[in-house]
Parts: sequence; structure tokens; C-alpha cells
Amino acid sequence: MHDHYAQALRRRMLTAPEAVQRVLQNRLQRAMAGRAEAAASAAPVVDVKKTVSPLARLNQSLAAATQAGPDLRSAMRFQETWSRICAEDDVTEAVQRGPENAGPLNSHRLVLRTLGIMRDLSPDYLRRFMTHADTLLWLEQAHGRLKEPPGKTKPAKAGRVKR
Repeated sequence: MHDHYAQALRRRMLTAPEAVQRVLQNRLQRAMAGRAEAAASAAPVVDVKKTVSPLARLNQSLAAATQAGPDLRSAMRFQETWSRICAEDDVTEAVQRGPENAGPLNSHRLVLRTLGIMRDLSPDYLRRFMTHADTLLWLEQAHGRLKEPPGKTKPAKAGRVKR
């Protein structure tokens, strides 16, 4: 490996500007000095974990995690299938409960019609869309709970007074 590195530095020095040639010459001298030191003494045992960068270790752990066993892959397929079926059932139920006598531009009817078409054309896209919609709904509800002071209930609506 050092020979290839030294050869590459020498080739690059032939065509490089003078300032770059000096930098490459210094690198070549350090490489040659390191090679001479390595030849003079026995190569010490190097701990691979210390020489691997944190990013490389992260990449290795991600690669190991993606090499899921057959049980994990089966569970992931089951979860995807289950979420797709649930999303399709939710849309079917919502379409059935939708307004019957609503006009053609009724927003509730338009949304239900769009979800029904999405269910028919692309069930995977519908599943992802429903996941995002559920997340946004959850965030909205959580934000509403944060606005309420702890321990207090919402004030009663003004208008009617109970007697």
C-alpha cells in the first residue's frame, strides 16, 4: 500500500504547481520515513476499534442492524401489512359514515372521496398518508394540552346559566 501511495505522490508531483509539489514532497518524505521505521521495528498490534472513526463505527452498526434475521423481517412485513389493512378499513368506514346529502364541493365529502381514490390507486401511499395525518393530529392534541394550565379545567361556555 505504501508503494502505491508513494508512486501516486511522485506522479502527481510531476504535473503539480510548485507550491503543491512542496506539500507532496513533504508527504512523500514522511511516508518514506514511516516505511523505514516500520521496517526497522516489528509492527505493533493495532487495535482496530481505535483506528476506526466514530462515523465508520456508526455505519458498521447500521449495516449490522439492517442485516435483520428472518424473524425480524417477518415481523416488519406483518406490521406493514397490518397498518395497510387498518388504513384501508379506516377509510372504508369513514366513507360509509360520510355525509349523504352534501353538495359536490363539501370539504368533508371531497376529503373522503380523495381518500377513497387513494385507497384504490395506491394502498401504500394511503398508509403513509394516514400515518402522517395521525401524527399531525396527535401533535395538535398535545399542543392543546400544553396550552391548558395544569390542574385547571376549561371554563364553561357563557350563555346559559344552570339553575
